[in-house]
Amino acid sequence: MNHTRYATVALPLTFKYHSGGFDGLTYSIPEEFISLALVGTRAVVPLGKRSVTGVIVALDDTAPSGIKNIRPLIDILDKHQVFDQSFLAWSKWIATYYLSSWGEVLEAALPQGLRAETKSKVIAITHDMSREIIEVSERSKKRAEVLKRIAQYPNGVFITHLAKQIKISGLYAHIHALEDEGYVRVISQESIHSKPKMERVALLGEQLTGDAAVLSNVLIELERSPKQSKVLLKLLEQHQHSPDEPHSVSLLQVETGVTTAVIHSLAKKGYIRFAEREKRYELKQSFVSDPVDSLDNISLTSEQQAATDAIAHSLSTHEAKTFLLHGITGSGKTEVYITLARQVLERGGGVLVLVPEISLTPQLIERFQKRLAQVGAPTISVLHSRMTNTDRIASWNALARGETKIAIGARSAVFAPVQNIQLIIVDEEHEVTYKQYDSTPRYHARDAAIMRAHLLGAVSVLGSATPSLESYYNAEQKKYTLLKLSNRAQDAKLPPVKIVDQRSPARSAEKHAQTSSISDELKQAIAIRLIKRQGIVLLQNRRGFSTFLGCSSCGDSMMCPNCAVTLTWHREENRMQCHYCGFLQKRPAVCPTCQSEKLYLGGIGTERVEEELLRYFPEIKIARMDLDTTAKRGSFEKILRSFATGEADVLLGTQMVAKGLDFSRVTLVGVINADTSLCLPDFRSAERTFQLLTQVSGRAGRSEELAGEVLVQTLQPEHPSIIFASKHHYEDFYRHEIAERSESLYPPFSRLILIEFRGVSMSAVAEKARAFSTLIPKQASYYQLLGPAEPAIKKLRGEFRFHLLMKNIRSQDPGGEKMRRLLATVMEQYQDRFSSRAVAVTIDVDVQGVL
Repeated sequence: MNHTRYATVALPLTFKYHSGGFDGLTYSIPEEFISLALVGTRAVVPLGKRSVTGVIVALDDTAPSGIKNIRPLIDILDKHQVFDQSFLAWSKWIATYYLSSWGEVLEAALPQGLRAETKSKVIAITHDMSREIIEVSERSKKRAEVLKRIAQYPNGVFITHLAKQIKISGLYAHIHALEDEGYVRVISQESIHSKPKMERVALLGEQLTGDAAVLSNVLIELERSPKQSKVLLKLLEQHQHSPDEPHSVSLLQVETGVTTAVIHSLAKKGYIRFAEREKRYELKQSFVSDPVDSLDNISLTSEQQAATDAIAHSLSTHEAKTFLLHGITGSGKTEVYITLARQVLERGGGVLVLVPEISLTPQLIERFQKRLAQVGAPTISVLHSRMTNTDRIASWNALARGETKIAIGARSAVFAPVQNIQLIIVDEEHEVTYKQYDSTPRYHARDAAIMRAHLLGAVSVLGSATPSLESYYNAEQKKYTLLKLSNRAQDAKLPPVKIVDQRSPARSAEKHAQTSSISDELKQAIAIRLIKRQGIVLLQNRRGFSTFLGCSSCGDSMMCPNCAVTLTWHREENRMQCHYCGFLQKRPAVCPTCQSEKLYLGGIGTERVEEELLRYFPEIKIARMDLDTTAKRGSFEKILRSFATGEADVLLGTQMVAKGLDFSRVTLVGVINADTSLCLPDFRSAERTFQLLTQVSGRAGRSEELAGEVLVQTLQPEHPSIIFASKHHYEDFYRHEIAERSESLYPPFSRLILIEFRGVSMSAVAEKARAFSTLIPKQASYYQLLGPAEPAIKKLRGEFRFHLLMKNIRSQDPGGEKMRRLLATVMEQYQDRFSSRAVAVTIDVDVQGVL
């Protein structure tokens, strides 16, 4: 008697498809698939008239009560689990907390090249399968038909091609079963756009690995060929430390500085041999090294040692704990990270390191590589958005197979399949880029990482010189353990900061005058550094030349037709550009509104600062770093290399230059306009201004020999953020800001939840926002409701927007469960009564910006 089993499948569909919003839909499992239907594997299921790929998250022997006409699933895509039980539990927490469907989270957890069905080839074990086909037909006619078709292709056939030739449901599952029975072999390949590349690796010849005397004689022989000797010694070192991790030939050339001819000469002599393996993503070493930076023989300071010991104790006792490492700029947080990572790796554990944006923090990766290579640690897998699909999948697979034990990556790397995770590090934890804001699930990678560590019994470390108010508050409440690094490493001193008041009668008298963006004080400071050949970092957090083009006659400014923002003029291409939607047009000669020729340029971008520098200092060499100059692959590294080696005198850029850069030659930091973010109508503007100024100030004076100086130009010299940043007083700023947050019930005293309505019709968007708001009771002890109202930028990328803002008060609803139940109910009611395809609705929990 057959016994039907049932699978709950989480699908990457929007909230309304799932009762309660978080689980999946139920399907019956055909008898022939029962052995293959495992929790954590992907399944193809019917949904209406189409087929959808989801993940099996639960199995049951009984059907859910009240559900009729349960349809069978169509196919099983994976032979083995893609997600284990602990990962599924964590991903469900993300779905629940951020009000998304479980399937959307699981889809986001896979890199792009792995989200679709894999493009795999299947090959029959022998050429003549006649007898085997008869054997299989006795058990399953369908499976026998599949085997018969496969046997028609002696060199194998792609499963996607086979699916077009044979209309049998469950094709993948039948193939997996045939593989288990020994009739076929499946060769997995990534999607056609993400086919894994192969690379050549170099190994010591077998005669050299088995006989020490032979090796000794060969080394003596090669004394007359220093280049060949250098290569052989490098391979010998690698063989001793990591015999299963051979050097790629390309990396061997980089590290030894030899040509391929030298390496092939050794191969001809039989001293080395070549092999092929799947290419791995390897960050090129020494591309941004500070020439005076040495990672050899580094000893921890007493503060670093105390912090390391405290965290190491929790690691050794397997105590799930979160530490906030508050270290001033230059205090050596990275060295603490590396020391801890080494300890974990030596015990066979896994390490995950998150950075705000991988392209902005290459020095961190390089330091990890150098230090871990000294102890023969496994290769680092790097994951970030600028990698190709092939490189990203190669890194992902190396982690999943356990070939690498440490991953460094940006926001989405929080999903990396690191095996046996014992330590998760979130560097610069305060950065807003950890928040996913433009697609579902809208998770915060820092908070997701903390929960992942908690569920795994691992340790999480949050590091920052300017912790977010939420994290520091959690430390004060003993939810996190606070560790402090109050002194800079190597006896370096924090640089003095001078506030330069840019207010003047001349500026106010001539409203549209092209006054200089560089004050006399900053010019003099730059001139001194140029004479001394010392490094200069200049921050202007706006790209382009001018941030708007205005008309003196009618007062209008050129606006983007798709967004409610002004267009920025980029002089190099002579184009007006929107930095939100990318709209481009040529700079007009007359005002589009009144046809006046009295146009003027306002606002300051990095291009304009660059022009002024060249006007004042014709011989100056400038490396400009913003989104315009770093668009091409490799451009970021090239810019930093030119500055690190002294080829460029000035590193000028947007907030990119404020993060993660450590160059001892920098003695001057200049902030062109500290008010850029202060004028934004956002409750976090003061915090972000303080963080940016403190971070960029920390680029100066990072060595004992060269003292630093910071000049901050501002029109608001009395603003608390600027005052506290100039004095390096984080705690004072925190006390001032936390008092204001407490009074207005902003985070950390509440969860801020943004409900956004978007559409091409302003009236339709406003109507749906008001309809939604009527479903929410106006009065409740655990929340405050604000809106609906237009945001500061009421139109974005061609769509009008309306916002509802909810403050979920933590003291009244600590875990947010009441709020989630309310919003789940309201969302379902809205979809039943008011929803329209013309207006999209999104819910963003712990929103980081309300513009």
